[in-house]
Amino acid sequence: MKCKAIGPDCPPDGSSLGYAPNMAASIIFLVLFSISLVGHLALGRKYKTWTFLIAMGLGSSSELIGYLGRILMHNNPYKLSTFLVQIVCLTIGPAFYSAGLYLCLSRIIIVYGQNISRIRPVWYTRFFINCDIISLSLQGAGGGVASAATKDSTMALGNHLMLAGLIFQIVSLVLFAFACGDFAILAKRFASSRNPEYSKLRASTKFRGFLWAAVVSFATIFTRCVYRVVELGGGWDNSLMREETPFIILESCMIVIAVYALIIFHPGVGFQNKFNDIKYQTVHGLESGKEEISLTGAEGAPCLRQ
Repeated sequence: MKCKAIGPDCPPDGSSLGYAPNMAASIIFLVLFSISLVGHLALGRKYKTWTFLIAMGLGSSSELIGYLGRILMHNNPYKLSTFLVQIVCLTIGPAFYSAGLYLCLSRIIIVYGQNISRIRPVWYTRFFINCDIISLSLQGAGGGVASAATKDSTMALGNHLMLAGLIFQIVSLVLFAFACGDFAILAKRFASSRNPEYSKLRASTKFRGFLWAAVVSFATIFTRCVYRVVELGGGWDNSLMREETPFIILESCMIVIAVYALIIFHPGVGFQNKFNDIKYQTVHGLESGKEEISLTGAEGAPCLRQ
């Protein structure tokens, strides 16, 4: 018998998800991500943070579609198409948000001083964005395989591809954390060499608020990714995937915090409407021969050179 609605012969725990998504919770998150999409569109247009806007807009759009899928699953959790829509969209959405963070790193480095960075700022962005593309490709391919699956082995392959994409995303986030931590140490160590052009910006409450918002966003995205790896790692029928409360706390709430942190302390506000100017100086400064970091100093310690 093919179930089309929850009933005596079609209990929720017999569906792929293992439960019927809570309607109220799904509507709340749909509304929250809809507001976040409008918020980022408005702020991105106002401050002309176009690349950041694209990343955050794609993330919120994916989340919005995912929760729409969960709403449609409330009465019929057996429908495979809506199951796959919600799981694929909610799996790939945070990768776009992490891309937004990657786009900000090179600009943060310029504000503190590209001369105290081990690597040219633009290469941080290129490296981590490419990592994000790989992660999204794996997750998207997994979703495509799963959606076209006609047997369990193909569904398992789709699950493994999405899991590989999530694991790759976690590795990328760990590397990103190390890169940020390393630069923070260098920025503190070579405080006298910080970029004087942005001294007032660095001291501003708005910029510091943005930095803390970026930390919060990173932490919540990372927490969510670890949860999803554990969830998907057990296969489609594992007990964690079939419980909604952990999903709401460790998926939905984490990503809401991540996206709203970067609305309240938007980079356009944090960089004081200089987001695009700083991007230009990333290239111009390096080509005009400004100071860079050399790692060939005495005893392997970083030293500055012209």
